[in-house]
Amino acid sequence: MLRDALFGMLMPTRAEQGCTLYQLYESNNRGLFYFYEEWESQAALDRHIETPHYRQLAHTIRDFLEGAFEVNALESLG
Repeated sequence: MLRDALFGMLMPTRAEQGCTLYQLYESNNRGLFYFYEEWESQAALDRHIETPHYRQLAHTIRDFLEGAFEVNALESLG
C-alpha cells in the first residue's frame, strides 16, 4: 500500500544527517500525500536522494501512481 511505503520513509530519513524536518501529510480527500521537508543544505538533500530508502521508494511508488509525482522546492520568504 502506498501509505505504508511513504510512512516507511519517516524513521530512516529523520535519522539522516542534515534533516531538520520531515513530515508526511495526507489530504482530507484521501489519496493525496505530501512530504514537507527541511534540510540544512542542498548537499544534505542531495545525499538524501542517493540513500537506499529513497531509491527504493522511488522505484516502489511507480506501481501506485496514476501520473508522475511532483517535487517542489520552496524558498522561505520570512
